[in-house]
Amino acid sequence: MNFHEHPSILFLNGWFDKTKQSWESKRFMKLLAGVLVITYLVVIILIELKHYGYIHLELIPQNHFKSIELAFTLLLFFEVISLVFSLVQSISKSMEVQIQIMSIILLRDAFKLFGEFPENYTWPLIQDKVIFMFIDAFGALLIFIIIIMIQRLDKHQPIFKSLDEKLSFVSIKKIISLILLVVFVVMIGLDLADFFIQKDTFDFFHIFFTFLIFIDILLVFIALRYSNSYLFLFRNSGYAIATIIMRLSLGMPQPYNMVLSVLAAIFVLSLVAAYNRVPVSSNREELY
Repeated sequence: MNFHEHPSILFLNGWFDKTKQSWESKRFMKLLAGVLVITYLVVIILIELKHYGYIHLELIPQNHFKSIELAFTLLLFFEVISLVFSLVQSISKSMEVQIQIMSIILLRDAFKLFGEFPENYTWPLIQDKVIFMFIDAFGALLIFIIIIMIQRLDKHQPIFKSLDEKLSFVSIKKIISLILLVVFVVMIGLDLADFFIQKDTFDFFHIFFTFLIFIDILLVFIALRYSNSYLFLFRNSGYAIATIIMRLSLGMPQPYNMVLSVLAAIFVLSLVAAYNRVPVSSNREELY
């Protein structure tokens, strides 16, 4: 019996497929969009009520611009779940989603700086923040352009020695994704709970990218079961290095965070461009 044909593996694969199908359905996407819209509007209303003295909760910020930061943070949480599901696709596709998350993090950071502006601001009060806000925004734009280039260059031509190998590798990735899904959902819940009870929240995205580093390395080693091709090994190891660079960028002050994020995206673009110029006939193997 092959690995992917074991009853317990079939059960987990079925559970993963149903969860992924529900998450990516149009109905659920509309629900998530509704959550973002309602959250955004409710926070604005609460801030306005606080301004007029109807409520006095310390939890509610004073600045209306903070509602944008909160909405984008929720959007990032949703993108994290989408990344977990993308792990079962091609390795290059899941790396592309990681880069997308970095671009949204930069946009969120730009909005976060905007949220620190006093509502009745003057240039002397904001001049130190404006430049960094535009640096983050421009970095996000550069990564957006790089993602488009990656999508155009990546051929996604899976080659396998057998269908059983493909199904086994996909099954392993589904199990890993399920474990990550449970871990990240719990982490998101704890982070939001700490926020609402006014405790110090942990830096979710630092931990998230740290997890991804270990997962990327794990997938490199697991993939060796199916191919020992130097080109394949180098590309996947390079993707792990890109994840490390993105993780480092999260702990860097501005503008180094933007520089490292863009460099990570350029690094992935270079890997994709070089790898996809290799003819399939050269014994190149890309696992799904």
